[in-house]
Amino acid sequence: MLLPKGLLYAARSYPDKIAVVGGNHRYSYQQLEIRTAKVKASLSKLGAKKGDRIGLLLLNDFRYLELMYGATALGAIIVPMNTRFSVEEHIYVLEDAGVEILYVNKEFLTLIPEIQKRVPTIRHIILAEDENDQALLENKQVESYEKLLVSEPIEILTYDDIHEEDIAGLFYTGGTTGRSKGVMLSHKSLVANAMHVVINFKNKKEDIYLHAAPMFHLADQASTFAVTLTGGTHVTLRQFTPKGFLEIVEQERVSMTMLVPTMINMILHSADFEKYDTSSLQFILYGASPMATELLKKTMNLLPRISLIQAYGMTEAAPILTLLLPEDHNVSNEQNEKRLTSCGKPVQLVDMKVVGPDGNELPTNEIGEFVARGPNIMNGYWRLEDETSKVLQDGWYSTGDMGYMDEDGYFYVVDRAKDMIISGGENVYSVEVEQALYMHPAVLECAVFGAPDKEWGEVVRAAVVLKPGVTSSEEEILTFLRTKVANYKVPKSIEFLLELPKSGAGKILKRVIRDQFIKQPVNE
Repeated sequence: MLLPKGLLYAARSYPDKIAVVGGNHRYSYQQLEIRTAKVKASLSKLGAKKGDRIGLLLLNDFRYLELMYGATALGAIIVPMNTRFSVEEHIYVLEDAGVEILYVNKEFLTLIPEIQKRVPTIRHIILAEDENDQALLENKQVESYEKLLVSEPIEILTYDDIHEEDIAGLFYTGGTTGRSKGVMLSHKSLVANAMHVVINFKNKKEDIYLHAAPMFHLADQASTFAVTLTGGTHVTLRQFTPKGFLEIVEQERVSMTMLVPTMINMILHSADFEKYDTSSLQFILYGASPMATELLKKTMNLLPRISLIQAYGMTEAAPILTLLLPEDHNVSNEQNEKRLTSCGKPVQLVDMKVVGPDGNELPTNEIGEFVARGPNIMNGYWRLEDETSKVLQDGWYSTGDMGYMDEDGYFYVVDRAKDMIISGGENVYSVEVEQALYMHPAVLECAVFGAPDKEWGEVVRAAVVLKPGVTSSEEEILTFLRTKVANYKVPKSIEFLLELPKSGAGKILKRVIRDQFIKQPVNE
């Protein structure tokens, strides 16, 4: 199945049903099809063709849906971009993907001169805002999204010579080498994930889904295509705040959403929590980072009517591998309470097992690496054949995550991928931050690691050894880092040491450093 077919099915089945709500805009499925057809036609007029990469540097916006369906109907490849990246990271993604057409919101207009100077392959930059937006009137470097649509007479969406194995999206994630890798996800992978959502979440046309988590993130897109396929309504929250979330839930009678644990924590601790009517909310999908058991219990206590589902997966799996279903969210006995620490069971079309270093499957309750296969698994990494061959063998994807399976088939993660930190739902790879630290002239050695945090799940911390005879301060180094990596990757604190503990082979022992410093809280 192809992604655009989901929109076409909804437009034929529920033409007058409200499909999207964003700002002052409300469009039915018939109107969404018309606008999406115009997006496809406008892309074609701009010179886009099958296989071309289309960059999406957008906050949560109903136009995200039009672009995803319109670009993929043309056979082009969408490149959703992390809005929290630094300009250096944006430029790396744009160059690596070979993006030629870039869509932006007005919040990113200040980046345009640098992007135009350093990424000459980009032929068109299009501002995805209302036609009368002042930012468009004042900026001559960009083209108008709405004007391009108005100029197109086409009103019926068709899809060209595309196949389910064709790449639909290029999703960038941090790499263990410190460089982002583009994960190639096909139409088949994304549709398979959507079907897993429909089956397990029991999506229906009455659903009103709030895009509160970033739409560039596959954690949110886990539900995006499923909601369209079943004729539900998409509501977009441009940028998350607890108050903004609560307001729109009450205003639009939102019934389902996806949140990372950090967002849940912020909502529950918000002074506005009791001020708004959240009775319409029936379902919350959570995931993208570990959720503390105490926070999960608090959520269940304060929102007892809401069904909770935990999703475990990664970008390479489009993203869902396992689910912990609503019936598993109870604390009636010790066994059930332990199950809250599980990531659940594999979804219907996914096979998953735990293997040892030799690749052989391990017995229950023995810790090893999770490997998985299924129609949702990626095609590979963009232009990185060697990296792909390391993690894809005979159809099995090596997740790099360690854990075990119990006697009832529930999986438990005991350690995330080596040295990866998950802070507020965002993946932070320590090597990337270390490479930035090593660019500082005063740094001799460093180690970056994650420490538990009540608000963010984990926070980034660093240990640094300065060069002999050189001085520097924590604030000076942190200020330097903010110019090299996104803010969420910058350590919350730096510990200065005379030397770092090392193994006999000379490798830095991060485990020793982590054990020493996680006892020192950063949230005093």
